[in-house]
Amino acid sequence: MSLRAFAGYNHMDGGTQHTMSELLLRSYNGLVVREVEPNSLAEDLGIRAGDAVLAINGRRVMDTLDYRFRITEPQVELTIQRGEQVLTFAVEKEPYDLLGLTFENDLADKIHTCNNKCVFCFIHQMPKGMRRSLYLMDDDFRLSFLHGNYVTLTNVTEEEFQRILEQKLSPMYVSVHATDPDLRGHLLGKREPAPILPLLKRLHDGGIDVHAQIVLCPGWNDGSALHQTLHDLATLHPAITGKRAGTLSVAIVPVGLTKFRQKLTPLAPPDRLYAQRFIREVRSLERRFRARLGTRFAFLSDEWFFLAGKPVPGRQYYEDFPQLEDGVGTVRLFLNRAYDVVRRLPAAVAQPVQMTLVTGELPSAIIQRFAQMLERVQGVELNVCVVQNCFFGGTVNVAGLLTAQDITAALERFPAHPTVVLPAICLRDGYLFLDDVTVEQFEAQIQRRVLVVEPHPAQLWKAIRQMASSGCA
Repeated sequence: MSLRAFAGYNHMDGGTQHTMSELLLRSYNGLVVREVEPNSLAEDLGIRAGDAVLAINGRRVMDTLDYRFRITEPQVELTIQRGEQVLTFAVEKEPYDLLGLTFENDLADKIHTCNNKCVFCFIHQMPKGMRRSLYLMDDDFRLSFLHGNYVTLTNVTEEEFQRILEQKLSPMYVSVHATDPDLRGHLLGKREPAPILPLLKRLHDGGIDVHAQIVLCPGWNDGSALHQTLHDLATLHPAITGKRAGTLSVAIVPVGLTKFRQKLTPLAPPDRLYAQRFIREVRSLERRFRARLGTRFAFLSDEWFFLAGKPVPGRQYYEDFPQLEDGVGTVRLFLNRAYDVVRRLPAAVAQPVQMTLVTGELPSAIIQRFAQMLERVQGVELNVCVVQNCFFGGTVNVAGLLTAQDITAALERFPAHPTVVLPAICLRDGYLFLDDVTVEQFEAQIQRRVLVVEPHPAQLWKAIRQMASSGCA
């Protein structure tokens, strides 16, 4: 698991709302119904919140993907667990009519775990003594389709592979890292080669698109190895193969290292000079891909531009943002949304507002820039507390991996305002820091009001407006 994957799930009919820790630790008990839509087929059948869907037409339901796929039949028989009872509900309907169920979780069983020992795995670089759920390494093809999680495909069984093809779970997000089987095997910590091209070709033949990822480890899969990987993946693009599906894009992210790498494979992080050279190298390759494929194809994550001390590219660089989940274009998207917010700002707010915005080192310049834009509004006073990640150390500098102890220490040395704004991405399950401190406990420690806000410019401005109108700033 890469640093990006570790640091960064509401849908209707087959939709879910859950906490990650539940998914990591629970065993199979079916898809538990959270809500039954009024006047729906499910309500007519008598299905209730708390019921668990075990099977549809006699086939066990493992997740919401199974559920959505199987309810498309015109005749549906649901096996339901209600307390100690197992009930059967049958309905005839139009093939694509929905039943009107929302579930507690996407998965009816545990997350499928990873048996690789990747040389760059972030989980292996964590300190001991943290809660159990933080050490679980997922490599679940279902979360790849549902949430853009990257999977290596080394842990997918033949039955699961067939299911991907049957249910047309496209696109998939695949951790490639290298197409040379021996090199990929070494990167994944395996004793044998780990070929990926045959698996990708099989997916494409089955109509499944793929977005690929390369975690770039200097001295391992850069240079000629990177060129080979990108060339091999480009030959699978539909513009080359003529097929309906293919490998559509590749995200390249720098390896993330913590201070807890004792007894692990030695790795060197990219420095500023390396990042500057690497950007020039990949941008040169991008021009060739655009000529051949009609797309940039290889996309650099935002970290590369921060490392190089360069501004992120403009909106056009990111095309349709195919690799947003891997940190490719998140800063540009934030900036563009910030400009949209700024264009609609009023001259003043009803009541003065004073807030301190908390962020990590990597996005700090962008957050400070946006704060300055918002301070043009009379009555808005903001400052930005940039928190160094001492807990993980190393090259970890994203807001999503900040701990309560590091934020508390930073605020003690900072002229913080009465209200402190936390980015929601630094919390697990909406209320818990990585170091097991709750938001309520954190608020008591810093003796200030705490607001948790999604990292979206419009959400921050909404929080400011609400505070100004309430008069409790």
